[in-house]
Amino acid sequence: MPYFLSDRNLTTGLDVEIAGEEARHILLAHRAKKGERVELQGPDGKRYEAEIKEIGRNKLKLEIQHQIAIPQEPNIAITLFQSVVNEKALDFIFQKGTELGLSKIVLFNSANTAAKLSLEKFAAKKDRWNKILTEAAKQSERSRWPSLEFVVDVDGAIEKMKGLDKVFLTDISGQKLNVKSKMSKVALIIGPEGGFTQEEISQFKQLPNLHTLSLGPILLRTETAALASLAIFHNLIA
Repeated sequence: MPYFLSDRNLTTGLDVEIAGEEARHILLAHRAKKGERVELQGPDGKRYEAEIKEIGRNKLKLEIQHQIAIPQEPNIAITLFQSVVNEKALDFIFQKGTELGLSKIVLFNSANTAAKLSLEKFAAKKDRWNKILTEAAKQSERSRWPSLEFVVDVDGAIEKMKGLDKVFLTDISGQKLNVKSKMSKVALIIGPEGGFTQEEISQFKQLPNLHTLSLGPILLRTETAALASLAIFHNLIA
């Protein structure tokens, strides 16, 4: 069952009011009625079962019943460094990446990025993208959703990769994943449709913690490569 969000922390016996878009989602999308119970989660990540006591036009009042267990978050924090691609592909990556356990997404422009993203454009789109991440987390019952950041170029992305345990650059000539040491913070680098330039690849390879990762002999579209990379790590983050 997907849960819903409260803007305040919850505790057993508390009466809360949910209004706005979240209330409309409960009332319209789920056709909830008085006396029914739904799951609510507060900003602290704690989730409770709550009974609907009153229903208004665009709001409802609920009584918090009892705390419920939630799925454990992955024990490896995975950051996806995704070169900017078209919006449809990004939406897909955000949604499915959340389901596969991503902790953070960092968007960046590379030489072959078709339509460059600016700080202003990112700010204009960020609310919509965060909504996609939030809804994907709720549908998959994750208590948290990936944070979303943007840097303008490869240099900015590389700076954010420093200090991570391992950074994996997907490359058709790379190696299969061979885990020999414990990892807590890793990154995956996915290029645009045209791939990275040799100069960009050389920049990435200056990182001392960089490893090239093969996804097989078939050339993959960028959104397929992102999800294939995450699927490889999926069994490691349980």
